[in-house]
Amino acid sequence: MMRNKKLYGLVATFAICLALVCSLYSPSGATAVNNTGNSTIAVSGTGTIEAEPNQAKVCLGVETQSENVTDALNENSLKMTDIIAAMEDLGFSKEDVRTSYFSISPVRNETDYTKVVAYEVYNEVTVEISDLDEIGEVISEAADAGANNVQRIEFGLTEAEEKKQKNEAIKKACADAESKADAIASSLDLVILRVASVRESSVYAYPYRVGGFNEAVPMPEAKAIAPPISPKAVEVSATIEVVYECS
Repeated sequence: MMRNKKLYGLVATFAICLALVCSLYSPSGATAVNNTGNSTIAVSGTGTIEAEPNQAKVCLGVETQSENVTDALNENSLKMTDIIAAMEDLGFSKEDVRTSYFSISPVRNETDYTKVVAYEVYNEVTVEISDLDEIGEVISEAADAGANNVQRIEFGLTEAEEKKQKNEAIKKACADAESKADAIASSLDLVILRVASVRESSVYAYPYRVGGFNEAVPMPEAKAIAPPISPKAVEVSATIEVVYECS
């Protein structure tokens, strides 16, 4: 008898817990009842805009190779010094031209990996450009100075412009959420009373990157011609989650 009472008690406790869980569960984006007795509508809103870039970054590199590591390093250092000087001649400050990568690595025999046949030195600087019309000239002047590697060109936004565009994307996300909530409320004969809660899910600005050539190439015999570079818009996206109270 005592065992049956314990069993009945466990079953009753389980049933109560199950009922509580079911009463609290509400699928995302569906209408649920809150503790005020009113219904709620939970929706997500997304806003995406394309902003014209007002900043660019160009990664310029020098790759040298020699059987002697000192010779490879010296040749590389001289060329990179000339590249930095060429950038300064174009009006870029030291803050605009910064080292972004440097490495010294052995080059091994293809058939016998234990044998080192040469040493490779790679040095890369990133040039920040505010006037996008100067990108082609930067590349051509760097090539004339000794650059034999362009890793990438990145079109982006300055900090102030990125903040401005993110706010615009958030506004579009809010409008999108409101439109969805209105459609749901209209379909279910509900009246939206107020915004119960808002949560910012994500806000991103995606720079547009263009890959360059990443192998050493021969230096031009004549002066390099500035290549035409056309920037592409930067995508800015925001997502929010909003809960509306309805009656």
